[in-house]
Amino acid sequence: MSNYIDNFYKSDHFNFRQWDRRISDHLLAQILKNIEPNKCNTLFIVSRKVLRRLNKNLNKELFIKVDNKTLITCFYCEFKEYNPSKKEQNYLIISEI
Repeated sequence: MSNYIDNFYKSDHFNFRQWDRRISDHLLAQILKNIEPNKCNTLFIVSRKVLRRLNKNLNKELFIKVDNKTLITCFYCEFKEYNPSKKEQNYLIISEI
């Protein structure tokens, strides 16, 4: 895995989480291809519909934390179970690619 993908830098933590959760660079590139990398402190939420379209059959959403042009972490979680932190957070729900 490289440290850059579609104008985003992948932190060491992100690289480990990506590997641990078996998220391929190809899948990640498909998700990030239409996203502007200048979003500050944003949590991208990739819908199950999009993941199924990309051959990732899961019953959870994919959450990708981004700050500026850096991918911070990623995890799978059910949207209804996600408990947001008290910090100010921007959200971007990705339901179409």
